Amino acid sequence: MHCLSFGNPKMAEDNQLLGLTLLNLILFLSLFCPCFVGGVAVRENVEVHQTKVMHQWNGFGSAQVFHFTIPRAAIVSRFELQAVKLAGNQESAASCPNRTIHVAFQSGSFPVVNPKNASFPANTWLKRTNAFQVNVSSRSWLEVKNPAPGDWYAAGYLSHQPEKMTQRDLTVSCTYMLGIIHTTVYLDEIPVLSDRGALYHKMLSSGSDIAGFRYFVPTNTLSFQVTISDCHQAPVNSTAGCPVILLLKPASLPLPGSEENNVNCSTMEEDCSINSDTPPIQSTWYYLEVTRLPGNLTISFNIEVKVTACDKSQGYLDEVGEIHPDQVNSSLPSHVHLWKKVITNRGTVMADQGPDGGSMTTMGEKVPIKRKHRFQRSLAKSSHIELTSQNTLTNQCPVIHWLQRFKSPYPFQTSFVLDEVDPGVPESDRLSVFSFHILPVEDTGGTLNIGLDIWSPHPDLLVSVRLCIRVGAPPSQEGSKFSCEPHHELLTNGTNTWYFPFPEPGVWYLTLDKTCWNVSGSGNDSVEVNCSNLTSAVELRTEITPCINDCGQNGACHTYYSGVFFYAACSCEDDWTGWGCTDGTNSLSYNSKLVRVLLLTLSNLMFIPAICVAIYRKFYVAALVYTFNMFFSTFYHACDEQTVRYCLTKYSLLSFCDFFASVLSFVVTLVAMAKLPEPWRGLAHMAGALGVSAGVQYDAHGLWVFAVPVGVLAVVVLISWILQCRKRKKMYPSVRRILFYLLPGAILAGTGLITYAFFETESNYAYLHSLWHVCISGCVPLVLPSRRKKAAAASNDHSEELLDVSADYVPELRSYSASDSMLDNME
Repeated sequence: MHCLSFGNPKMAEDNQLLGLTLLNLILFLSLFCPCFVGGVAVRENVEVHQTKVMHQWNGFGSAQVFHFTIPRAAIVSRFELQAVKLAGNQESAASCPNRTIHVAFQSGSFPVVNPKNASFPANTWLKRTNAFQVNVSSRSWLEVKNPAPGDWYAAGYLSHQPEKMTQRDLTVSCTYMLGIIHTTVYLDEIPVLSDRGALYHKMLSSGSDIAGFRYFVPTNTLSFQVTISDCHQAPVNSTAGCPVILLLKPASLPLPGSEENNVNCSTMEEDCSINSDTPPIQSTWYYLEVTRLPGNLTISFNIEVKVTACDKSQGYLDEVGEIHPDQVNSSLPSHVHLWKKVITNRGTVMADQGPDGGSMTTMGEKVPIKRKHRFQRSLAKSSHIELTSQNTLTNQCPVIHWLQRFKSPYPFQTSFVLDEVDPGVPESDRLSVFSFHILPVEDTGGTLNIGLDIWSPHPDLLVSVRLCIRVGAPPSQEGSKFSCEPHHELLTNGTNTWYFPFPEPGVWYLTLDKTCWNVSGSGNDSVEVNCSNLTSAVELRTEITPCINDCGQNGACHTYYSGVFFYAACSCEDDWTGWGCTDGTNSLSYNSKLVRVLLLTLSNLMFIPAICVAIYRKFYVAALVYTFNMFFSTFYHACDEQTVRYCLTKYSLLSFCDFFASVLSFVVTLVAMAKLPEPWRGLAHMAGALGVSAGVQYDAHGLWVFAVPVGVLAVVVLISWILQCRKRKKMYPSVRRILFYLLPGAILAGTGLITYAFFETESNYAYLHSLWHVCISGCVPLVLPSRRKKAAAASNDHSEELLDVSADYVPELRSYSASDSMLDNME
């Protein structure tokens, strides 16, 4: 039953942005309207999330993160996702192509997504629950019934597409955004069951078929049982049993019809009971749902809770801020030795107290606190604690050893160690259970590493360890063994490390069981033996790191922030993909990368002919600019690669000089082509250099940085040629020069420009950009004017340029003044 119903307004396309802008002003909206159904309040909570710009997937760091809070006893959570596309440059959004936004949801922690289906690093734990995926093109919905309470996260991103390297101003700039409205309907004021012997009386009739209750499980609870007694029916039915179904579930409401913990009481002659897991999740609300079976019956009954608790005096350790040595001694075997340590606030180990009362000193050696457990292992080599497979106290709670937190000042660098004891696995006559607390926000954005090291001095002894990893409660005990679900169990007989990206917050329990085998010399036969009579050691390593193996050699680990939340993710290089940058399916070989670098760098040597021609024709400014361009373009591309690279100086300086010299080369070439007097030529050079430098600094990749100076100077060249035509009374330049020099040069330059602007992609960049180098440098000798030589004319005392490029090889230049006919024929 909903108290408030929020419709979804059908906004026209033109009003989408306005509507979402108004929604953005509401960062968090919480509406509480109590409605009562059968004495239980039904409330509704609404969160409106600000729209965020989506980015193309390039690792989890490129995703946009949303955070939601779901209250306890939620009936349903509904996520409404609205995608909006916007076009830049005052273009219509209809000109933007439709793209799908992918959104991954996860309760408790950030979702682990893999849109490229890349392989994960070995031993990566991916068995996650409460994970959902939604694809949004315009508007979509996700509805989760009886969701887990607490923090929920969503990560939105655009699928990766091979991106064309077109100039930004030549195409429509499209922005894709996502907004989410989250509505949760939940129950409040649910009756609370007591475990102190009190009975709760309830009646069910037509119109009220379901009754809900809750019970808070305290710490040190081994199990509890909910019993239905004194069940009466009206009218009296001869059918034995109570016609109700019991459903019990931790943390969230039971889902009717599911295969969860349920009992049909109509088949039981006496009192009906439903049992919790053994042990149940500690410090958590359990929800009981009593459903009346179909029929016109009025049912009344009593509900009682019975609890079996653990006796702390038997060694059950509660979670405390610090475990003292005497407390640990009371729960560990007598042969376990403690290493007393004194650690200053600077992390310097001053003295170690050995088991025989002697001391070991290490003066002046600074050991980071986050590595304290490793230093303990190196000193206490003889204090490895053995694990036994015997378990005779079957009716007692397992001994839980709380691992203490040693935190570094840096994010996601935390170690968990058994305080004052070497982190080996204790030998006990009960189960060996270790526990630690993963904190929300502080820990969930990193990677949990759990490692086991098995050591044995006997070459014929094979030690196998079974590890059960659960959140909330340890596994149930069966005799001297424990029962673990297959998706929570790990097996190893050597050194191994498992990785849990974005671990779920809460109390984690690690339960270990050791099995020993005597292997024959041939290795074909093995006999199980008792581990308690053999010397072996199992060492447990538990820590939180930012990324898996620091992303290896093909990526870098970065920390990202989204509001108050932060998380670490890999940024892969050289087309490597995957959560730990370990998937090189699409990565090029080293030789291919070397060929790419050589193409991009050596293609700049095509400027050498242009430099020589410019010097020969006495365009010294142009020759200097071409040399500058060749030098910095070569070293920029050598530094721009990721694997095969060489950086002469800072990358930012190389990048600026490359873009600056590229545009300036066009400027000096056009100035040389124009028939400008000497004062104006120098002014054009200086104005072009200043304007280009300012433009490149403002936006190196913008189209106008190239278009404005080239367009202005092209007009200047055209005007100067028109004036020459009027002066000479004939075409200037000559038809021969246009056909054999200017036209081929223009075709080369146009080919390079079109290739550079429209056809370059990430995959063909090395080849087409090298072609751009060749085309632009190759057109310079064709379009550069002939060598200038001043000659005094007898009649008008002025200078003329003699001979075009076809006459550059004539040893002497002839001066003349009477007629321009010879000059017209050559130019």
